[in-house]
Amino acid sequence: MITLACLFAWHFAKAAGAWDHHFMGSKSHPIQLPKNITMDLQAVFSDLPTLGNATTCTAKLTKLVTGITTQDQESLAFLDALGKPGAGVTRGNFIMIGNYEMCGTDKLANFANCAVGGGVTFGGAPLPGIMLTGCMPAECQTTEDLQEVFEKIAAVLNKSGFIHTDPASWTASCDVPVKWDAGAYAAIVVISLFGALVVAGSVWSALYPVVLSLMERGRGDNIGLIESEENGIQQAEKINVQNKPESLLGRFLDCFALQRTMDTLFSTATKPGQILCLNGIRVLSINWVVLGHCYAFVLGLPGDLAYFQELFTKRSFMLVHNGFPSVDSFFTLSGFLVTFLLLKHLTKQGGFSPLQWFTFYVHRYVRLTAPYVVVILAEGWLYRHFVSGPIAQHLTIGPASTHDMCEKYWFSNLLYVNNLYPWKNQVACLDQAWYLANDMQFFVLAPIFIFLLFKKPMIGLLGTIGAIVASTVATLIIIAHYKLGPALIADTNPNDYWLLYNKPWVRITPYLVGVIGGWLYWKMGDLAKQKVKTLPIWQKVVCAVPLWVITIAIEYAVVFGLYDPALDVTTKHTNPSTAVSLGYGALARIAWGIALTVQILLCQCGLGGFINSLLSWSGWQILSRLTYSVYLLHLGIFTVLITAQMRHPIFIRPDFEYTTFYLGILVISYLAAAVLYIVVEQPVANLEGITYRKSRLQK
Repeated sequence: MITLACLFAWHFAKAAGAWDHHFMGSKSHPIQLPKNITMDLQAVFSDLPTLGNATTCTAKLTKLVTGITTQDQESLAFLDALGKPGAGVTRGNFIMIGNYEMCGTDKLANFANCAVGGGVTFGGAPLPGIMLTGCMPAECQTTEDLQEVFEKIAAVLNKSGFIHTDPASWTASCDVPVKWDAGAYAAIVVISLFGALVVAGSVWSALYPVVLSLMERGRGDNIGLIESEENGIQQAEKINVQNKPESLLGRFLDCFALQRTMDTLFSTATKPGQILCLNGIRVLSINWVVLGHCYAFVLGLPGDLAYFQELFTKRSFMLVHNGFPSVDSFFTLSGFLVTFLLLKHLTKQGGFSPLQWFTFYVHRYVRLTAPYVVVILAEGWLYRHFVSGPIAQHLTIGPASTHDMCEKYWFSNLLYVNNLYPWKNQVACLDQAWYLANDMQFFVLAPIFIFLLFKKPMIGLLGTIGAIVASTVATLIIIAHYKLGPALIADTNPNDYWLLYNKPWVRITPYLVGVIGGWLYWKMGDLAKQKVKTLPIWQKVVCAVPLWVITIAIEYAVVFGLYDPALDVTTKHTNPSTAVSLGYGALARIAWGIALTVQILLCQCGLGGFINSLLSWSGWQILSRLTYSVYLLHLGIFTVLITAQMRHPIFIRPDFEYTTFYLGILVISYLAAAVLYIVVEQPVANLEGITYRKSRLQK
């Protein structure tokens, strides 16, 4: 680790001229290096021996560094395995990955892989995260040892007056045997239980009709058997077995049968009144979410940061850089659908009994929580036993790891309050779970607005609009008080942006817009459809085209309207004006929700044209059923398959390389989601159905 100070000093001095061109200025306005930079760097080198024998760790490191000059084999192997600045340093490649496989070999028998990372300020400008890995001796394999070494190195580096680092910003971890704790065993038990039930249910579903038919035939009942041959295999098919009541155990096992869950997954049948365009919107939105997260992960460990800087200057890249409205789409869809379905039920039943309200919430909780628990157990406790790589344990062990966060706050996730506790939740048990907490909280509150819209429409409408206004005012106050930018990508101080990103009083506006949209469709949808059917083609075009143009323009403005402010943050390190921050921060989510809601209404009322045909394609139904599981799984898949296994920095230029990278993660996420769906999500939905709805015989 002492060599790290040398590497920093040598490499930064050598690269300074190129760095100012790529990141901090231009040829016409280069950064002015301090006149005494040479003397400062000489001071750094002259102070290195003072690290000396302060601890057994620093003593061992000093011996290793000294042994390099004497050709000591252990020292040479240590140096060979240590991460070093590689190609592209001047373009932002600060990921120095060592040779992971050398740790524990004959020449480095008592050495273990260690990873350290932190922030450095160079010439007054903060650099992206720096990561260094290598094989550390047994004397230096505790966090305390490494932290003490870095405190000493930081003191030396900071004397240069040009390079500055805060040792408190560095994190360090070394590979240690990962213990199988209660959470890991619970994960295995739960996953194995679901797997066993799927096997038992599938066997039961396959054998029950044949066995029952043979039993009835033996009794002489009028039950026929049809002999059919498929691929040379004789199969017995029942005719009237469905008229025989099935036992409770049989119905329970049938919920987990692959035959049933896969039939449900791959079904493209539609029902009257189904809002088909929502399927396409849902799939496109989750694909957009995965796209943004893939870029965000790569940006955390880039091999070419300069390329990202170039991407940020391209207006077209805002579709990725500012992909946050993709989540607002889900909020809008959720509010729309919950309102419409609940109003239909209230119209039919006239109201809800206390038991029906109870089951209304239990139904939602059970359906969402079953796969959620499996993913929490897998990511929080199980994944870390099956990944290996230079930075695997850096990600899976420590105060900010998923394991540690899930151990501390799993109950917060299961209560769907993880967006409120811990309050400053920049790290959490499943980073993406903040959305689930918000959505559940909105679901709990939604019936208040929906019931008012049903009983007292004007009061309900004014109350819903009032809640939107109150949320907008809260957003304005937060932005003004904390001097935040309009969005995460246009804020020079993103560390405080959690106040706006995941709090329910800020994120509820598109959901409430969806509530109003669902109410309008319930109230006037049928009438609007009948009216549109009577219109000639030219009148349909006159009505539809302006609305489509306006709503698409609004969506374009929400996504691409932050281009200039975001560019200023990237290149000039200046926040947008207060007016831009307040205006965009308060209105963007509302505008997106309104535009999307109008588009849904246009599709449902017969004014969607080819757009509705595209969004209502029957194939979207299959993928749409997997979007929830994709959302739960995709970040963990990225961590396990890419980040934790990484042996080198990630390079994504040219763009087609990233395209294959993104599509690979997306396809694997859908495949994994299909497994989670047929093993956990749909079986639990089937089981919940026979528990809370009228029991019925299954196919």
